[in-house]
Amino acid sequence: MNSSQSSFTDLNNWALFYQNLQLIEPEKLSSKLKLHFKTIPDFNDFIKLYESSKIGSNDTWSVNEELFLQLIVLSLNPRCIKNRFDWEKVQKLMPKPRSLSELCFKFQSFYKALLPRQPWSCFEDKTLLQIILDNPSRCKKKWSAISNQYNLICKSEIQRNAKQCRERWNNKLDPQINREPWSKSEELNFLQLLLQNGRKWAEISIKLSMITKYRRRTEFALKHKFKQLKKYYGQKAKRSSDVNICPYWNTMEADMIRYKIELLQEKTRKCQTQEYSFCEFLGSDHEFCLVIIKNGCLIKL
Repeated sequence: MNSSQSSFTDLNNWALFYQNLQLIEPEKLSSKLKLHFKTIPDFNDFIKLYESSKIGSNDTWSVNEELFLQLIVLSLNPRCIKNRFDWEKVQKLMPKPRSLSELCFKFQSFYKALLPRQPWSCFEDKTLLQIILDNPSRCKKKWSAISNQYNLICKSEIQRNAKQCRERWNNKLDPQINREPWSKSEELNFLQLLLQNGRKWAEISIKLSMITKYRRRTEFALKHKFKQLKKYYGQKAKRSSDVNICPYWNTMEADMIRYKIELLQEKTRKCQTQEYSFCEFLGSDHEFCLVIIKNGCLIKL
């Protein structure tokens, strides 16, 4: 063992380290990792595991050394969040000298092979929809709890995580999703919000829904509409604009959006000047007459 390797000479330091192991939740981690343990070993067994992991050649990994590696890594990163592994610290705590790449590749081998992305079935959609609709506090959804409840009910080999459940609801199942054709006024409001907020699709979706009587456009629908609207740049817009521009945009993109806004405003004004309405009223001779109105002005009696 080289000087970089740790030992149990200072039990107090290891006792503090062992406390972090209590944060591990083996049941949750077992869905994505092939764990060599079901419960956290007690401190004495932990010490014995360390000592037994020293035995054998450095060329092959023993089961005890693999188990100790899992405990070390998960104690430093209890939720096993990717890109948050401190392999240098793991290296110092291991009983045998191992390179950083060895430790990294060995731990990667513990991940379970993910099932290919599967489309949602009608039964899955109905199950998820019912779970959310039955939730009394639907405005404050806890997607981790929803996904756990969903997987318990479906009992399928395809495990849906919190992110998949959230995206399925937001993009497909929410009854408030607006699937109607876009009106010119809605496109105009969307571009104005886009110019103010940048590509913050979730934020724009909420703000736009407040204008359209809480009928919500999905983030995917907003992205698709933006791609449609920016097919050509056209002429540059006039610099004077009442809309605050998000610093996210460069000059060319901001000019394109403002030009689109000008076009839509012009189309909206033309539509308004050609609006007709009519009504009936009782004349002085007690006969009904028809009044035709164009752009708010009486044009025929």
